[in-house]
Amino acid sequence: MSFTSDEINYLIYRYLQESGFIHSAFTFGIESHVSQSNINGAQVPPAALISIIQKGIQYTEAELYADNDDGGERQFEAMSLIDAVTPEFLHRIQLSRLEANNASGNNRNVPNGTGPPTASNSTSNANNNNNCSNNTNNDSSRPNDSANNNSGNANQDNTVTNNNGLINSVVQNGTANSTQNTSNNSAIKMEIDQYCSMTMSSNSNMAPLNNLPPGSGNQQQQNSGASRSGTPHNFSSVNSAQQPTPVQTNSVPPSSANMANLNSPVIASLNIGNNNPGGGTQQVSQHQPTTTVSINDIDIPQSKATVLRGHDSEVFICAWNPTSDLLASGSGDSTARIWNMADPGNHLILRHCIQRGGTEVPSNKDVTSLDWNTDGTLLATGSYDGYARIWTTEGRQASTLGQHKGPIFALKWNKKGNYILSAGVDKTTIIWDASSGQCTQQFAFHSAPALDVDWQTNFSFASCSTDQCIHVCKLGSLTPVKTFKGHQNEVNAIKWCPQGRLLASCSDDMSLKIWSMNSDTPVHDFQAHQKEIYTIKWSPTGPGTANANLNLMLASASFDSTVRLWEVEKGTCLNTLTKHNEPVYSVAFSPDGRFLASGSFDKCVHIWSTQTGQLVHSYKGTGGIFEVCWNSKGDKVGASASDGSVFVLDLRK
Repeated sequence: MSFTSDEINYLIYRYLQESGFIHSAFTFGIESHVSQSNINGAQVPPAALISIIQKGIQYTEAELYADNDDGGERQFEAMSLIDAVTPEFLHRIQLSRLEANNASGNNRNVPNGTGPPTASNSTSNANNNNNCSNNTNNDSSRPNDSANNNSGNANQDNTVTNNNGLINSVVQNGTANSTQNTSNNSAIKMEIDQYCSMTMSSNSNMAPLNNLPPGSGNQQQQNSGASRSGTPHNFSSVNSAQQPTPVQTNSVPPSSANMANLNSPVIASLNIGNNNPGGGTQQVSQHQPTTTVSINDIDIPQSKATVLRGHDSEVFICAWNPTSDLLASGSGDSTARIWNMADPGNHLILRHCIQRGGTEVPSNKDVTSLDWNTDGTLLATGSYDGYARIWTTEGRQASTLGQHKGPIFALKWNKKGNYILSAGVDKTTIIWDASSGQCTQQFAFHSAPALDVDWQTNFSFASCSTDQCIHVCKLGSLTPVKTFKGHQNEVNAIKWCPQGRLLASCSDDMSLKIWSMNSDTPVHDFQAHQKEIYTIKWSPTGPGTANANLNLMLASASFDSTVRLWEVEKGTCLNTLTKHNEPVYSVAFSPDGRFLASGSFDKCVHIWSTQTGQLVHSYKGTGGIFEVCWNSKGDKVGASASDGSVFVLDLRK
């Protein structure tokens, strides 16, 4: 057996990312040069480091108890990872076994039995799309996505899924049977830790890691930072054509809510800043209206759902074309796709390739962001390979935008459609000329990776970063127009209100802040969520919008499994939407502002009334939901998931 430091580093990197330590994973990946290794991440199953460590513990147990040949039932003392590397523990067990053998007269009849299971042979079948010469091929000849093709003959009848996203053995009386090993006649019953074990099949293969819950793939997890620097608009595995936070069938970016609730803090009050620019807070009861309605009568039937399959890995992002029935999606399989809902069977594959040795090869990097221009004629994509690209609706690559040094985390068109704005791990934001594909201006004001950007006008924008700062910048200006400081952790997302008057920001510090260009301190400081807030969205309502008769609202989605609706002008929480039981990654208002869609890693898309807070529609998919979006007519909701699926819900009567 041999292994290299690159292999160890990659498994550690994957473990950090799968566990939700997104920024630690990024830092470790950079310092250990993981991206420069030749490891194909698509072939590394999720939880690989946990799996091999578990095998090591099992081997240590087997070695420790191998001499117990007294013919009686073997009694195992549960061994932790620390126990397995602690000489004192091992010595104590050896002494206790020796004393037991002496007491029994050293009778050593060796019964037939089972030995420790072998390591998993399960792999992901991600397609690396080796042919980059044609970016407009449809997917009619593509095999079934790897979500349905993972190998492994494990019996799933005796498995349960734990809160860490790993498959556990069903333990009978605290023990589980291991696999048959004909070369070892010692019978070993292994007590499997309920939170880090894998089910082993009778043929010594690990149970296939299909359809794992949050936490099993390269997704982000709720028990750590919610930062967008990991994939969904954040950064996934370095060599990812794999599951993430999911991959297809395998996967990110969370452990289950039940596990998270073990440490969930109790919020006794809600501190809300008043409208006084000088600051000031007021105490507000945490008991805001909550929605707890049965969904039995509101489930969307399968006949109203169109499932789009073709991606070979988790799908982090999706967006409707603003003028036609086209849905774009971006995935960890290094492709974006354009689905024509008039003919969903045939879709365009936008392969993200790079030049290597004079030829184009797949980048094998995640597509982390995408955005349509206002008239729907062009699609821009941002990738972990460091390039932004512009595509036509026919699937032709019109431009490649190369200036960032590292992954791109966010990308937006301005309303006029002449500029594209991007944010990257290289701490910079860039305004691109959409017609030429050239960098118009690069802004290097952040001291850490830039996670999100949003246009205020056609020439000014805001950016946020893991450096906890928000900068408002303007084309042609060499310094920020305004800098907002106040968050105590990474700022995950920022959004300007429809009028461009107020800027909302959310952070891993569990706060949601509202800023005005007229003040250095937050206009409001909402601190009601009990875990990191991943994203926020303004309603398309209020003065200056097409829905001026409705009040302006703000929705926040958190890893505490809730969505909150805020009336910003009054500084109050209108409703807390509580039907999800996993981290919520995405929220989206309908075009008329009357409904809100939310997507969670519990695989559910919920649709709520924004006026009453009532749940009106619900649909459960096959993978954790990364993104939800409404079409321009407001009668369809698109969603992208961790198992490689994209689906469209038809809400027409």
